[in-house]
Amino acid sequence: MAAGFGSRMVPVTLNTPKPLIKVCGKRIIETLLDAVIAAGIQDITIVRGYLGEQFDVLLKKYPMIKFIENPIYNESNNISSAYLMRDLVENAYVMESDLVLYNPDIIRKYEYTSNYTGMKVDVTDDWCFETKNGIITKVKVGGKGVHHMFGISYWTKEDGIQLRKDLDTVFHMPGGKERYWDEVPLKDCIDHYAIRVRPVFEGDVVEIDTYNELKQIDPVYNV
Repeated sequence: MAAGFGSRMVPVTLNTPKPLIKVCGKRIIETLLDAVIAAGIQDITIVRGYLGEQFDVLLKKYPMIKFIENPIYNESNNISSAYLMRDLVENAYVMESDLVLYNPDIIRKYEYTSNYTGMKVDVTDDWCFETKNGIITKVKVGGKGVHHMFGISYWTKEDGIQLRKDLDTVFHMPGGKERYWDEVPLKDCIDHYAIRVRPVFEGDVVEIDTYNELKQIDPVYNV
């Protein structure tokens, strides 16, 4: 999912989509693509919007990529990207493209349960999961003794079929276009699923939200 503007990464996103920003010499999205391909997955689709034509640069290294255009990325939340790719979520990973993946082994060709990656933390002010017996019971912003949420999820065939229906329903509800897509299976329709949290650990994956965070990771931006 790579359609958004990345407003908190200004000024570097003024002329470049956030997923194509380089971190330590490598584009953010390439850390995900390389892991996917190393796992033996060749069926790859990118939902693009802001400065979408720039993603064509990836085709030289990754000629198997297909694109879905999101013409309403600036009129809705990221549920619009999920809605546009809703027919592709059976036996599939869904990834947000602002993640720098340092541990490619997180991506495996075969998963047997629907799951979201999360890191156990004492406290966070970011998006996180509450869990019971390994099953996600609530998604929220901020908490103690929770799993910090990372935007890498996997969906079985059965759950992918259900997710397709739920995305269609919620997207067309009043206010539905303002939802984060994760709220569909983890909040609005959580009773339809039993989604496991898949543990990741410090340093496995880093989410870059702001320009200041980018500068902390890659000193080349400290100018």
